[in-house]
Amino acid sequence: MGQAMARFDVVVIGAGVVGASVAYRLAARGQRVCVLDRGGIAGGTSGASAGQTSAQARPPGPLLDLALANIQTLRGLSEELGYDVEYVESGGIIVAEDEVEYDLIRRFVAIQRRNVPVEFLEAPDLRSFQPCLAPHFLGASYCTTDGYVNPMRLAKGFCLGAQRHGAEIRLHTEVTGITMEGDRVAGVRTAAGEIAAPVVVNAAGVWSPEVARWVGLAVPVIPRKGQLIVTEPVALMLHTVVAHAGHIPFADFGIEASGVAGELQKKRYLKQAKEGGFRGRFYIGSTSEFVGFDRGATIDGVTQLARYAVATVPALRGVRLMRTWAGLRPRSEDGRFLIGEAPGLRGFYLATGHDSVGVVHSSMTGKLLTELIVTGRRDPRIEAFDPARLAAGAVSERA
Repeated sequence: MGQAMARFDVVVIGAGVVGASVAYRLAARGQRVCVLDRGGIAGGTSGASAGQTSAQARPPGPLLDLALANIQTLRGLSEELGYDVEYVESGGIIVAEDEVEYDLIRRFVAIQRRNVPVEFLEAPDLRSFQPCLAPHFLGASYCTTDGYVNPMRLAKGFCLGAQRHGAEIRLHTEVTGITMEGDRVAGVRTAAGEIAAPVVVNAAGVWSPEVARWVGLAVPVIPRKGQLIVTEPVALMLHTVVAHAGHIPFADFGIEASGVAGELQKKRYLKQAKEGGFRGRFYIGSTSEFVGFDRGATIDGVTQLARYAVATVPALRGVRLMRTWAGLRPRSEDGRFLIGEAPGLRGFYLATGHDSVGVVHSSMTGKLLTELIVTGRRDPRIEAFDPARLAAGAVSERA
C-alpha cells in the first residue's frame, strides 16, 4: 500500500526573500504551509543581491507606499523573528557628478521631500558628511531611511519563522508540475512525489514563467543580469549607501531630463557593510544585462564596477577584490510586480516580477498576499500589481 499523499493548505514554490516572506505570513495566520525549492534558501536572485532597502527614488504611488511600509516592518523584524537579519538604516545619498545632474537632483528633492525625509546636500556639506567621497561631486540628495539588509539572513529568518508556526521547508526538491481539477489548483508534482494543496504560490522569480506554463499561463517575466563585486574588509569609512543619479526616474517626477538619457542609464551603487560577518567589505554594483540565464561575471563588467568604485571612493585604489558574481533579477515586461491570483486559475497565485527591488518589497508582498489568500480582500497597495492584466496572454492549452 502506497504512502498517503501529503496535504497542505498552501504550497509556496521558491525560498527566496519573497517566497519565504509569503510562507512566514501564511503560517503565522494558521495556514498549513509547505515551501519547495530545488536549491537552498536564497539560492537564486536573493542570494546574489546586495540587499538595498532604498525608497528615496521611488515615485509617489504603489511602489513607494510598499517600500516605506516595508522599511517600517524591517525596523522590528529581527525581534519579531528572533533572528538577526542585519538590517541597517544607514541613510543613502544620490550624488551629482556634473551641473546637469546637480540641477536635476535639486529639483527632484524639492518634489520628493513631500513624500520621504530627503534633503539636498551642497558640496561642502557632502564633503563634511562623507569625507571619503571623491571631491568632484557637486552635491547629493540624502534620505535618512535608506539602508540595507542581509538578504540571505532575511530569507532564512522568514523560513525559520515559518517553521516555528508549523510550516515545512523542503529544499533541494524540484517541482515538476502542477495538478488541476478543472480551473482550480489541486496540488503539485515533485521529484519526490505529489503534494495536495488548494493553493499554490508561484514565487519562483526568474523561473516563474516556467512554473506558470504548467497551468497554461504566460507570465512575461525575463531575467535581467546584474554583476557585483566585493572587496576585502577595510577600515570603516563609508556610512551611507551611495548611488548614481541614474537611480532616479526623473520623468516620473515630471522632470525633463532629455539629452542625458544615456548617462542616466548608469545605475551604479556601493555600500560598506557595518554589521555581521561581512563588516568592512565594500559591495559595488551593478550592471544591467539582458543575456538570458547566463550568470557569469565578465572582465568588462568587473572592470566597469571597479573603475566606478575608485572614482567614487578614491581610497579603494589598491584594495583587493575578493569575489565577483552575478544575479538574475525577475523583471516583468511592463515593469510592475505580479502579486495576486492568476486570471481564470483559482488557487494559483503569483508573487514575482520584483526585478532588483525584491528585498525592499518582500515583507509587504508576503503580508498583503497573505491577506488576499486568507480573507479574499485585496489591499489597495497591491491593486496596481493585479495579475488580472495577464488575461490576454493566457496560453490556450495547459501542459
